[in-house]
Amino acid sequence: MVKVDYDVLIRRAPEDVFAYVTQVEQIPEWQREGGVKKVTKSAEGPLAVGSRFRMDRESRGRMATIDCQVTRLDPAREFDFTTTDSSGFVGDFRTTLTPAPGGTDLHWSVQMEPPNLLYRLLQPMIRREINKSADVDFATLKRNLES
Repeated sequence: MVKVDYDVLIRRAPEDVFAYVTQVEQIPEWQREGGVKKVTKSAEGPLAVGSRFRMDRESRGRMATIDCQVTRLDPAREFDFTTTDSSGFVGDFRTTLTPAPGGTDLHWSVQMEPPNLLYRLLQPMIRREINKSADVDFATLKRNLES
């Protein structure tokens, strides 16, 4: 299993951070390094537990379609969703928000289950790539929210 945790302090209220990260169509604005090109919700209206959306993501020159389903939505506190991509990866993404002096501590956690032996052997490389893109993507998220 690939597991990555990431933390960042954002100088905005938890409600503001939550409102931004749960506008899933805007994910490509701040997850460019992670290769997210487009996000499409399967239904109109606000997200709810059970809502589905689809991400189109590019990695190493290859496009992947990722089907996502919201598993937890606790306003201003937590946003979780599961993923299954076109190569068989299954993931669990969790964003937890905690009030902090001057803003919000955002904790992001991802757990991904590789679909086969080859991907299991590549877990250290996959973990490094996720960490590298998280550094850039969460700096972009912070900049977007604080400007």
